[in-house]
This record gives sequence, structure tokens and C-alpha cells, in this order.
Amino acid sequence: MKRLILVLTLIFGSLISQAQEKFELKADYDFPKENNDLQMNYFQGIEKLKFSLNENDKKSLNGKNYKLIIKEYQNGKLFNELVVLNTEKERLPKIDTTFQFSLITQNILNYEKIGFFFPRFLNKKIFDTKSEFKDGDFSLRKINITTDGLEFELHKPFQIALITPPNRDPSKGNLGYCEVSQGGIDIENWYEKYKIPQFFLIYMEIE
Repeated sequence: MKRLILVLTLIFGSLISQAQEKFELKADYDFPKENNDLQMNYFQGIEKLKFSLNENDKKSLNGKNYKLIIKEYQNGKLFNELVVLNTEKERLPKIDTTFQFSLITQNILNYEKIGFFFPRFLNKKIFDTKSEFKDGDFSLRKINITTDGLEFELHKPFQIALITPPNRDPSKGNLGYCEVSQGGIDIENWYEKYKIPQFFLIYMEIE
């Protein structure tokens, strides 16, 4: 009996330790190398971010399930929440030693396309945008633009990307896209400052 209690204590302690351990998801902008391709992407409203784990985290998280979630906000309130994929419920590859994916967005003619591209599968969603945003207004932005990686813990959703129009309010500094994507987004405070009527936040959660 004592041995069983000791084993259970060790297992529980290990799970708690892992849950509190910090990991890092690397995020990089992925721009075309050829100038003609870059111009075409800008013309078509296409932007891309690459995400990956370092080798140690790939090993530690090997076999883990994960979720990708899109949250659409309108006038500072959650308007739509969509679980794009959940490997625990779908027959999709879990995290392994080759894990990486790309997030590709396109804003064109009152639509925002959001696509997740993995080595062996893809998932694409399309959202209507407000009438004042006609073409090319939305921009895909890194979260925490001053760092290459996004720190996270297991079982806790964390922000990986922001899709937003620019800040066009001169009273708030007329800052364009720059300031609106710095740091993690506190929705209430962020909206109070910028008053951007529609934007999307992408979240990830690793189980």
C-alpha cells in the first residue's frame, strides 16, 4: 500500500511539474525571396507566418494533442469562436519530432481567409469582414513582435497571432499597424485604446 501511494505521488508530481514547465513556440514572418512574388502577395493581400518548436521541446511534447482556435472580435466583444482543429477529437497527426506549420491569411473583397498548413494536411476558414474594410486592410501580425518565440505552458490557451486592420484614429497616435501588435492582447484594454471594430486572434493549446 505504501509503495502504491509512493508511485502515485511520483506520477502526480511529475504531471504537475510538466504542466508548469515553460515551452516556446517559434514564430517567424515568411516573405517570398523574389521581389515579383513579394509584390504579388501584397497585391493579393496574402501574408504568412511560420511556427515551429525547438528540438528539445519537440522531444518533450512528442505525442501531445493540440488545438487551434480562431476568435473573432467585433466592437471589443467576442463575436465568434471556432475550434479549427483538435487532434484529440480528429484523426490528425499529433506533435512529433517534425512538428511545424504555417498560418496564411488573405484579405480581399470583404473576406478574410485564414489557413493552417501542415506537412500532411491543411485547414482553411473564411470570414466576412465589415463593409468599411474592403480590400487589403487586415494584416497578419506576430504576437510579442520583439521576440522570436512565444512562451507557453501545457493545458493553457495562448495567443500566437493577431489579424487586424490598422489604427486610423489620429487621437490615438495614428500608429498604423505597429503598436497594435506589441505584446499579448488584453482585449478590453486593447479595444479601449484603439477602437478597432473587428479583428481576429489565433490561439493554440497543447494538451
